[in-house]
Amino acid sequence: MTGSTCAWWLGLGALLVAGLQDPPPAKPAAPAAVAAPAAQPTLEGVYELRRRIASGTEIAAKSTGYVAITKRHLFVCLVAEGPTPELALLRAGVRTWQVGTDQRYRTECKLGYFTDAEGGIHVEAPGTVEQKRIEWDGERRVLRIWQDDQSHLEFERVE
Repeated sequence: MTGSTCAWWLGLGALLVAGLQDPPPAKPAAPAAVAAPAAQPTLEGVYELRRRIASGTEIAAKSTGYVAITKRHLFVCLVAEGPTPELALLRAGVRTWQVGTDQRYRTECKLGYFTDAEGGIHVEAPGTVEQKRIEWDGERRVLRIWQDDQSHLEFERVE
């Protein structure tokens, strides 16, 4: 046999031997993915006031307002008709917020004020902590901020 013929037979023999060996062990299956807990809805965005509900009844008086929510802050600016055309009801403020439980969110006042029906201006104490019920209806893109069990502000996401 020549050198090239011998190399050819050796190569063929190696291929045959390799084909007769046991196949390599199967790779272990990847572990099953663990379902992540349901994520809280992302509330971040800008919302425009659409309705005010007090004691279960929609308030017909004209109101305008916005809420902007970032990862840590909630900014609110609201104006509504007051008892006379000269006395609008105003509310504005900045709060930090954290996710709580059962649609309750912990908010802390950083800066806030509101007016009353007599025109008095009231400054909220910085550091005041409240538990707010906030609901997000993703299908309708509506955010509700509850004031009590029967009163809430309803906002539509605009951004």
